[in-house]
Amino acid sequence: MVTRVNGFSGMDIDSMVKSMMAAKRVPLDKLNQDKQLLQWQREGYRELNSKLYDFRTNKLITKYGGNAALNAQKAVVTGNTTAVKAEALATATGVDMKVSVTQLATRTTYETPGLGQGKPVTTSLASLDGVNLSSMSSAEQTEYLKKGFDISINGETFKDKDGKSIFNGLTSISTLVATINASSKANAIASYDEVTGKLTIASKTSGKDGIVTMGTPASSNTLLGLFSKSNLNVVETNKLTGVTTATTVTELINKRDGTSLVDADVKDIKFTINGKELVVKGSDSITTIMNTINGAGAQVSASFTTDGTLKLVGDSGGDVNLGGDSYGFMKLFNGRQSNPADDNSIKKTIDGVNAKVSINDVAIDNVNSNTFTINGVQLTLQELTKKDAASADIPVFIKTQTDPDKAVESIKGFIEDYNSLIVSLNAKIDEAKYRDFRPLTDEQKTALKDDDIKTWTEKAKSGLLKNDDIIKSVLSEMRGIITEKLGPLSTLGITTGNYMEKGKLVIADEAKLKNAISANPQLAMDLLQGPTSAPKEGILDKMADKVSAAIDKISERAGTNRFSMDLTSTFKEESVMGKKMKLYNTQITSMLTMLNNAETRYYKQFSAMETAMNKLQSQSNSLFSTSS
Repeated sequence: MVTRVNGFSGMDIDSMVKSMMAAKRVPLDKLNQDKQLLQWQREGYRELNSKLYDFRTNKLITKYGGNAALNAQKAVVTGNTTAVKAEALATATGVDMKVSVTQLATRTTYETPGLGQGKPVTTSLASLDGVNLSSMSSAEQTEYLKKGFDISINGETFKDKDGKSIFNGLTSISTLVATINASSKANAIASYDEVTGKLTIASKTSGKDGIVTMGTPASSNTLLGLFSKSNLNVVETNKLTGVTTATTVTELINKRDGTSLVDADVKDIKFTINGKELVVKGSDSITTIMNTINGAGAQVSASFTTDGTLKLVGDSGGDVNLGGDSYGFMKLFNGRQSNPADDNSIKKTIDGVNAKVSINDVAIDNVNSNTFTINGVQLTLQELTKKDAASADIPVFIKTQTDPDKAVESIKGFIEDYNSLIVSLNAKIDEAKYRDFRPLTDEQKTALKDDDIKTWTEKAKSGLLKNDDIIKSVLSEMRGIITEKLGPLSTLGITTGNYMEKGKLVIADEAKLKNAISANPQLAMDLLQGPTSAPKEGILDKMADKVSAAIDKISERAGTNRFSMDLTSTFKEESVMGKKMKLYNTQITSMLTMLNNAETRYYKQFSAMETAMNKLQSQSNSLFSTSS
């Protein structure tokens, strides 16, 4: 490090070095200014990207691109107004309809017997299995969670890449339902009723053709059995051979694991039955275990059959709710048996049916959904018009009318948004450019007032997108689309403004627009949204394609996010301007290093000069003192 000193020579070395460095800093200042201009230009492109994205996505596609925006047809419902909801589409044929409904469409549905109340959707499958995970050690939890709960719906088995069930003790009922609903292969809709505790699986396809094929995999850990009230009345273990009621817990573990433990090696197993805590020790025999359960006041009777099955039965048909480390306890007896609710005689499947509906006294065939379209009117069946054979039919009467107001407002809105965009784009390419106003350096800012800095910066930013080729291109292409359709647009009373307005659209005659839509509602839809046979030929879709192309070009050049209108989004470094920004940063870093080296060198030189002058002065003083 160079010591920067002002010697006794009286020279102001700092000022001299600063003066010498000023000229050398000019290229660095220019680089920083060029970098700032590039940054401002990128921000200008990001603002442009935001406006184009908003116009394409939120206006052309979402706001004006849907049939509802330009639909001038209106359905008027009288009679039994609660039975059927009607919405006239743009293709409505104008046929008056009398609608009678004697049967609603339903979905083929499988439902479990149910758990009753008290099991919210946040309940884990472990809890339904009678296991309290929080009472287990980490090792016990890990062992238990290897146990998956199997289910098959329309051939989808919900297995991971290793063939294991994706549902385990940690899975909540809500996660189970969401996972089933998200599966396209299962093609089913799952729901859970907290009132009845029923898990319901319904076909996504309504009507008699809907299918719900529930499979019970060859596994003792079936998922459906967890959602049965009968699961809580009787709990049985799998058969265990080679044991008697005199067999102890330690002996059961040794038999299961092939070990040679003694009673002192066996950890106590703590579990609950209907909230009563029980503990079994290594020395406890099966007889002792049964006596402990029967005497615990848990309202459960335990027995051990000759075929090696431990059976727990709720007194008077009551529940058998297991908790704590019940999994570890059941493992002593070869695990818990599959739930009897998995048996085909207990599960309940309700076949779906088609709706029975007649229009103008003619039965409509194959109505497999409660929402369908006929005569250009979308009907949603909500309830029966004839409740039963003894009831009178109270039909629904539907008439279609032309209501141009909404379509007119949509067209006016499109024109307003289109004009706003082209005014904004024209302002960018026509903006004045002040070449003499470059970005201010930090040193220059110190000499100016805040208002002066603001005014200068505004002029420095002005015109950065003047005559921009991307903007000029998209403007030209949008004007071209309008020019091609001027004939049909004029039929609607729409024309372009004068030359000075640079392509703005004008509704010259709003009454003409409204009358044209009333006379031919399809005309405006075909013109703006495209006819049914060629939907991409409408003005809106053509403009959306041109704007999308412009957004892509801006992204390639400036690194903007083509899928967002966020003005704070990060620029992509691999764009044209991103690479240029990298180059500026590299050059600036190199130049700073060079300037620092030059400054250090100057100070070293002045330091050496000061040292020499100091030595000369000392010699001179010595000579004068000797001569005297």
